[in-house]
Amino acid sequence: MSDIARRPRPRPLPYPREDPPEELPSGTPLDALGATLYGHSAGRPSDRRPDRLPLPRWVAALAVGSVLGFLPWIVYLGFTLPAKVRAEHYDIAWLGFDCAMCTILATLAFCAIRRHAATGPVAAVASMMLLVDAWFDVFTSSANHGELALAIVLALCGELPLAILCGWVAVHAERVRARAYRSLHLRWERAMRTAEEAVSVSRTRVAPRP
Repeated sequence: MSDIARRPRPRPLPYPREDPPEELPSGTPLDALGATLYGHSAGRPSDRRPDRLPLPRWVAALAVGSVLGFLPWIVYLGFTLPAKVRAEHYDIAWLGFDCAMCTILATLAFCAIRRHAATGPVAAVASMMLLVDAWFDVFTSSANHGELALAIVLALCGELPLAILCGWVAVHAERVRARAYRSLHLRWERAMRTAEEAVSVSRTRVAPRP
């Protein structure tokens, strides 16, 4: 008996009456993520870095224009604002701001417990609100009756350390998100290459039935 007859017959492909597909089907999770975040598919090269978002160009132009517009306004306020002023509804203003800050901190706690993707942005907002609270607490306090000293102690021991912690959480959460996406991107590319190699080997080793 010849060697060809002794050789076991290979198992047929799941599609024996037609050639295997030339390309893998589209609509993979990698394609969806790439199209959503970066505006390109997995099989097409892109000059954008995986840690950059495809924001419209007018967003950067608007931000730069806002900065340039604020600079003369700040200079104008520096020369025209009085050192002292009587504020109406001072209590309501601070009460509303503190309630908003408490709501943001509660939202941050909820997102952190659930490990939600919005933890980073919420932490960034909380950090900024804590800095604003410390700034206005110190510079709107009176030097009489120890109010200024109390505001400085609260800022140094409470608000500023918590703001730094929230800022760290915001940066760390964004790094974790970017690292997770890169890991998913690499794993899916590896799976696609393995599938393409398997299809290529099947095409060369098994001839389709007539």
